Amino acid sequence: FNVRYLGIYPRGDPYSTSYLSLYLCMDASDKLPPESGKLVELSLSIMDQKHGQHYTRKSPALVVFAGECRWGWSNFIPLSIFRDPSSGYLVRSCCIVKAEITIVGSSSGGEVLADGQMN
Repeated sequence: FNVRYLGIYPRGDPYSTSYLSLYLCMDASDKLPPESGKLVELSLSIMDQKHGQHYTRKSPALVVFAGECRWGWSNFIPLSIFRDPSSGYLVRSCCIVKAEITIVGSSSGGEVLADGQMN
């Protein structure tokens, strides 16, 4: 996978204005055929820079097909918590985001296969 950028909307996106919205945006350069994809698990975290209590959201398994796409949450963390100085998520106007992607299988012709299994 080629990560193109993190989409961070500090005032929320059009769907959620009282939350920080956070997305992992992928590049279309992955050379998958249009009908096949990869089964992935995604985890995004805002790192607590003071106390080590990170705010993490995990997705269920997602099937990702060829082309540009983004995954994440329009309501990742309430702005009141994110902006609270005692929370440690926003320090001197900076936040640290951690993204983890695990490829757990593949998809071919609409059929999801776990790694190591043949269709």
